[in-house]
Amino acid sequence: MKVLITGASGFIGGRLLDAAIAKWGSTHVVAFSSQTTSKCQSVVYDKQLPDFGLSQQDFDKLQEVEIVIHAGAYTPKNGAEANVIAACNENISFTEKLLSLPFNALRKIVFTSTLDVYAADTVISEATATVPATLYGWSKLYCEQMISVFARERHIDRHILRVGHVYGPGEEKYEKFLPKTIKRILDAQPVELYGDGAELRSFIYIDDVVRSILAAVELNEDVGVVNLVGGHAVSIRSVLDQLILLSGAQVEVVQREFNGTKRDFVFDTTRLKKYLLPEEIDFTLGLSTEIAYFKSLM
Repeated sequence: MKVLITGASGFIGGRLLDAAIAKWGSTHVVAFSSQTTSKCQSVVYDKQLPDFGLSQQDFDKLQEVEIVIHAGAYTPKNGAEANVIAACNENISFTEKLLSLPFNALRKIVFTSTLDVYAADTVISEATATVPATLYGWSKLYCEQMISVFARERHIDRHILRVGHVYGPGEEKYEKFLPKTIKRILDAQPVELYGDGAELRSFIYIDDVVRSILAAVELNEDVGVVNLVGGHAVSIRSVLDQLILLSGAQVEVVQREFNGTKRDFVFDTTRLKKYLLPEEIDFTLGLSTEIAYFKSLM
């Protein structure tokens, strides 16, 4: 079996590439990336060129690929980037070009989508309506549909994994609550809490995401979309208190007024537990690992 992974230099893709090589061996993994790697075979592309500017040698490598894990995408680093038109459109055009490549031995596609495709709901499950609030969410939903149509026409399998808030080493690339707060705590700077912090959030550790994606490769059932997200919802205030406790730092918490709409993010992970991830990494252990990682960067 030969597996091709897109986004191999990204937060999830980088860890996924290492795990795939450890599981199947470097000769069975191909990194499809804008930069080469010495870890395994690689196909280096230029997304601005027709057919990604690939050579005949690259096409020969693609002929043997049986599994595509499409983890590469434009992912907003903050809320303001979620409606960048050109960048979001790239998700669609990249996926279209990827599906046009000569994968003559292809039998399965695993696609990492996003929970941003959903409308607001008390508890979000795979049955929740898909009404994205951003162009990023719409771009990923459209890619889901393209891949589903492609798989149906080619009579191959496909698994759609809608990924939630992933935390862990490498998350510092994103301007999100956990990395921003950890940085401020370790720098002995005051941290801000908007409102009472009672809103609920769900986090999933990077290694659990990788394990779930690899499990999807070996899943032989058509189980429909799977939400790849933490099943334990915690309040923002409790996460903040836990980060301060685990860091051992003395940090001032500055209370700020919050005038926006409060929203909990709670998920039904029944399908995830049944098919891909029976047990998650303990949240406290995951936070401790991430704090230790941030300390190593100082």
